[in-house]
Amino acid sequence: MVHRKYLGLQPPDEHFARLRPYREALLAMAQAYRPGGPEYLALHRAVLALDDAAGIVMNRPGFFHAGSHSTPG
Repeated sequence: MVHRKYLGLQPPDEHFARLRPYREALLAMAQAYRPGGPEYLALHRAVLALDDAAGIVMNRPGFFHAGSHSTPG
């Protein structure tokens, strides 16, 4: 992948790092619902979307999985 630089824009890892609390809140919310239920799956899809976006934009699929960060499931 080619490294791109855009003047005036922050690197995407800084933007995704700011989304960590949102992702963790989604994971915490999912714990209140039955695994496999519609609410749980909706929250799980949002977490997976963040994971996929970080992986694609930064070419770092495990960005959110460092340390204790993980998807429900």
